[in-house]
Amino acid sequence: MHKRFHVQRQHIIHSLDTLLYQLHTLSFFLSPSLWIYVCRIIAQFQCTRPRELDANRSLRFFYFTVIVLNVPSLWNHSTKGASEGRAIILDFIGMACQRAAHTPSKAQLFLLDISIVFLQLVLTTIAYETSVYYTSAQLEPQDFLWPDPPTPFSIPLFSLPTETPPESPMYLPSPSPQPKTVSSAHSLSYVLDLRLNAIIMRLRSPPPPPPPAPSSDSFLPLPNTTPWRLPGLRMLLRSGRQIRTTRGTPSTTPTDRQRVPGAMEAGPG
Repeated sequence: MHKRFHVQRQHIIHSLDTLLYQLHTLSFFLSPSLWIYVCRIIAQFQCTRPRELDANRSLRFFYFTVIVLNVPSLWNHSTKGASEGRAIILDFIGMACQRAAHTPSKAQLFLLDISIVFLQLVLTTIAYETSVYYTSAQLEPQDFLWPDPPTPFSIPLFSLPTETPPESPMYLPSPSPQPKTVSSAHSLSYVLDLRLNAIIMRLRSPPPPPPPAPSSDSFLPLPNTTPWRLPGLRMLLRSGRQIRTTRGTPSTTPTDRQRVPGAMEAGPG
C-alpha cells in the first residue's frame, strides 16, 4: 500500500472534520433548528469517508449530497434570518438588554453557511482523493493531490559566474572546504495541493471502482476452506488412501509351495 503523506493527510482530514463540527454547533447556537442541524450532521458524516460508504459512487454524487443537505439551511437563513426568541447564546457580561447586538443578521448567517459548504466540499475532495490513491491496485497510481515541484527562482544579475579563472601552475591548488548543504523551505514539498483543473478533471472522468476484497476462503488452500477441488491434492489423497488400505489388508493369495531362503526358484513342472 502506498504510504506517501498518509498520516499527514489523515491529520488534515481530522482537523477539518473537527472544525466543521464546531461551525455546525455555532450555527445552531445562532439560529437553533434541530432539523437543519441533523441534516448538516448527516452531510458531515459522509464527508470524511465517502469511499467507505459507497465505493462505486463518483465525486459528483458526494458533491450533490453535500449541497442538497445544506439547501434548507441556506434557504431558511437567507429568507427568514435567525429564529426569533429561540437563541441559546448565554450572556455573561450584562448585555441582554441590547437585543439587536445578539441577533445575527441574514448576511452573517448566509456567509457562515457558505463557509460551511465550501469547507465540506474541500474535505470531501481530500478524503475522496486520499482514498482513491491509497486503495488503488496499480503500481504507480496517479495522485491528484500531489503538489507540483517548486521552480527555482533566480535573478541573473545576482547569480554567481560558473566559469572559474585558470589557476597558476606555480602553486598547487589548496583544498577548498565543502559547502554545507542547507535545506531551504523551497526544497520541502507540500502534503497536498488542491488545483481546480484537477478537480474538474476528476468530476468529468471518475476513477474506476476498487477491486473487491479477497474472501477468507481463498487464504488457505486446504480441503476444509477451499470451495473448489484441487486435482493435484485429490490425487495425493487418493494415493495415500490406497497405500493405507494396502498396508492394512492382509494378503489372501494362496501359496502352494514355500520358498527356501537363498534357493533358486524352480520353474513349473
